[in-house]
Amino acid sequence: MGENKPEIKEGTTKPPKPYTEGQLINMMKTCGKSIDDDDSQKVLKEVEGIGTEATRASIIESLKDREYITIKKNKAEVTKKGEILCQSIEGTLLSKPDMTAQWEKFLRLIGEGEKTKETFLQNINKFINKLIETTPEALDSKAIENRIEESKQEASLGKCPSCQQGNIIDKKKFYGCSRYKDGCHFTFPKELAGKSLTETNVKKLLSKGKTNLIKGFKSKKGKSFDAYILWEDAKSGKIKFEFAKKQSSNKATQK
Repeated sequence: MGENKPEIKEGTTKPPKPYTEGQLINMMKTCGKSIDDDDSQKVLKEVEGIGTEATRASIIESLKDREYITIKKNKAEVTKKGEILCQSIEGTLLSKPDMTAQWEKFLRLIGEGEKTKETFLQNINKFINKLIETTPEALDSKAIENRIEESKQEASLGKCPSCQQGNIIDKKKFYGCSRYKDGCHFTFPKELAGKSLTETNVKKLLSKGKTNLIKGFKSKKGKSFDAYILWEDAKSGKIKFEFAKKQSSNKATQK
């Protein structure tokens, strides 16, 4: 009978697979399983974890709206901004399902007349003030500083043509300079002549001074036209249209 010899196989660990939105909701419902405290685990099981059937989906929507996570091919991925948030609250109750269990237990005691809502609100107030005091210290760490810088670079559409120091980023309702708090108020519209300008359009304008041909603009009279957008005065953000060859040039400027 041959002798079996164990072999050592070299390999690398793999990160866990990203969750789908449905799996995230299920994790929120069953988060109590990861808690060591039996009492807290029991409470979370009874209340079905974090949130309710009516709020769990909206919690995930809030994370997407605030760009802490993105959904790609039905898989949730944490953004750089999300990583910064996780690092800033690491080690606090906000990063643990225990907080929900503790609050639920306190609310039950209020219902039983053993605790008061005033005490509950006072404790939450202390908790929030403590976070306000300690979170800036966490954000000052070198690791998080690097994450913040990476996040800024990731969101950048190009260098600000006005101050030449900041980056142009999506400000939700418009495009603007990342150095707004430092005094650069350069902005650029997200919609022009009835046409939404994509990040690709803006990147091209910032890098080349002129976009590719954009189709579907609407004049004030409702007539459709195609045009390029180029700078008339990049420092102030003034732009102008350059019509396609079949049309005459439009000298009107936009801000």
